[in-house]
Amino acid sequence: MKNFKLYINRNDKMTSDEWSMLNSLVDSQDFKKGELIVRKNERFDKEIFIERGVVRGFLIDDEGNEKSTAFFQEYEFMSTSALRTKEEKSLYYYQAMCDTRLLFFNSKKLKAFLSQNKHLSKIGKQIKEKEIDRLSNRDDCLLQVKAKDKYLNFLKYYPNIERYISQKHIASYIGITPVSFSRIKKNLKYNKTVIN
Repeated sequence: MKNFKLYINRNDKMTSDEWSMLNSLVDSQDFKKGELIVRKNERFDKEIFIERGVVRGFLIDDEGNEKSTAFFQEYEFMSTSALRTKEEKSLYYYQAMCDTRLLFFNSKKLKAFLSQNKHLSKIGKQIKEKEIDRLSNRDDCLLQVKAKDKYLNFLKYYPNIERYISQKHIASYIGITPVSFSRIKKNLKYNKTVIN
């Protein structure tokens, strides 16, 4: 929970009693690279903090192809609106992209805890703002006309994430084929070499 404590302490210092209460609400679990965390339509009433690793959200289309919809990185909460319906069923599949440690909180208990501690209520606001920012980036990636611009926008929003995610997952996220994605990376690498 070291990274979670750093995350909380960035917002506000908690008392030892508050930490004890929060500790009683959390369960941690480790996932191996490629392991599914949650399946689509599975009942899921947890809030998730990524202590370590990267998680990918995805759908499977009618032809059986995976379509990446979201990436979540360590030191952040996965937004509730990205996770589930009002009936607490998962909207997507979620998969660990590398060895990952997640902290699970009962959603209702965590919300009650945060609402009782007004100085921590800004955490909920930050989670919502991060989700709006993530969705805006997703829209920007999809609305860009040129595939190269989609990829460069992805890199701005997710610096350093490429080492955890395969090219096909990034291509799927930005809405291009893996072949086009490979060509873009090759051209960018070539242009960088020519300029230097």
